[in-house]
Amino acid sequence: MIGAMIPSLNWLRIFEAAARHQSFARAGKELNMSAAAVSQQILALETHLGRPLFLRTANRIRLTPEGADFLPTIQLSLGAIESKAGALFAREGIERVTLFASQLMAMSWLPRVLAEFEQTNPNIRVDLVIEGSMRVIKPDLSILFGEDPHLVRHPARLMGMSHVVMCRRIDLSKITDLNMLLSYKLYDVAAHAIGWSVLLSQNLGPIPRRQLRLEPVDTTPLALVMVAQGLGLAIGHLPVCGPLAETLDLAVCPLVPRTPGPGHYYLEHSRDKPPRRAALKLEAALHAAAQAAMQP
Repeated sequence: MIGAMIPSLNWLRIFEAAARHQSFARAGKELNMSAAAVSQQILALETHLGRPLFLRTANRIRLTPEGADFLPTIQLSLGAIESKAGALFAREGIERVTLFASQLMAMSWLPRVLAEFEQTNPNIRVDLVIEGSMRVIKPDLSILFGEDPHLVRHPARLMGMSHVVMCRRIDLSKITDLNMLLSYKLYDVAAHAIGWSVLLSQNLGPIPRRQLRLEPVDTTPLALVMVAQGLGLAIGHLPVCGPLAETLDLAVCPLVPRTPGPGHYYLEHSRDKPPRRAALKLEAALHAAAQAAMQP
């Protein structure tokens, strides 16, 4: 039985970097460590937990189901620790910007964008507040989502979305026809603008709802984690879910074409105060990153 406490919290930071990069070498470069040192620390964590977190081959690593399930908790926990530490012990001269975003944004598309922004702007720190958080705070900048068609012309529109079916990369060759797809459990997020029945019928013809093995889940990140464990398929939204899907070694199922759907992300500044220079710089960086992500 493992102890109640993980002996080194640094193991968790190293695990998160290795999982995000899908590479011990790239994680080591980020953390100023050798690939061998990263591998050694990961092995120590795996030994303590009693389960492997990565599957290792000659040329690559990928998360085990347990590792994929562990990763979102680690990312949220590390983010919360860093945000709190920054708020309590901010260095003089550091300007802080509070950004509000959905869970999917915060766990998938935003981490790399914010890391690059802070590296380019060393005097600015972004405090990320996730939708559903108990923190009562008025953010400087919010990434909001809406389904109204007029949002395509919103002056602060960030990106639209394409609906796709996400599966494990190793299952791509198995899903060759509709019958094979329908043999899988289909994770269904009630908040999605387009659900399984509409997505499949629109692309593959009418399908009685009773033929769908629907399994309700609360959020898209949870649905993608379940897919990574080989338990079914999920609807994903590109480009926002792309980085998380990559981390979980998921792929787009080509049987169902990418389907543009209702829904747009857009930015909104706080209405209670004029936007600060740091918030405007973050807004520009988010727009530039979104434009790059929307390129084919």
